This record gives sequence, structure tokens and C-alpha cells, in this order.
Amino acid sequence: MSDDDRDHDPFAHGRVCYLQLPAADLAAAREFYAGVFGWTVEDTGFEAPGLIGQWITDRAPADAGPLLWLAVSDLGGALEAVRTHGGTVDADPWDDGGERRLALVRDPAGNPLGLAAHP
Repeated sequence: MSDDDRDHDPFAHGRVCYLQLPAADLAAAREFYAGVFGWTVEDTGFEAPGLIGQWITDRAPADAGPLLWLAVSDLGGALEAVRTHGGTVDADPWDDGGERRLALVRDPAGNPLGLAAHP
């Protein structure tokens, strides 16, 4: 498989293809991810660009381990949407030393998320 084919294969070896996000309140999770990121949401699942997943209620959010970074087109607008849709902003935005602006937020369940705005 060529690199170009791999880029378009949703099940290419090593590609993240499924995500489970802890959610204490499914309605709040649906409203947050649809409102902030434009994800397509269903009762217990979602579809994001290049990814599908589900909210799970039997596992608590964790601060340890991998951190999910989501691309945003307008960091200021995204931070406002996070607050509007029940999330919190943990740290003021900062430059990463390159051209990206980054921020740390939490969804309504307390899951930590990184936001990355690229020029």
C-alpha cells in the first residue's frame, strides 16, 4: 500500500479509528461535542472527521495517559464555545514555539482535551 493509499484508508495499520470518551451525562456530551467541534452525534455515539466513537458511562475521565488534541480553525471562538457548551478552559492559550496556538480545556465530564489552531 502506498503512503497516499494509507492516508485515505480509515483502517490503515496504526491509524486511530475508534475513540471511547467517558461521559457522566450523555446529553451534555452530545451538546458539547456537536456545539464545539461540529461532530455528528447520536444517542451514545459520535462521528468526527476520520473517526467514530462512543461515550461510555462506566469509566471516569483521567488526567493520566494520552491527551487528545483536536484541531480548531479559530481558537478564540472554540474557547468561547467550550464555555458556552458546559466545558472549562484550564489554561490560557500559548504559542508552541512554532506557528500553532494551543489551549487546554475540559469537556462537561472533566475529560482533558488539547486544542490546536494552525495558521
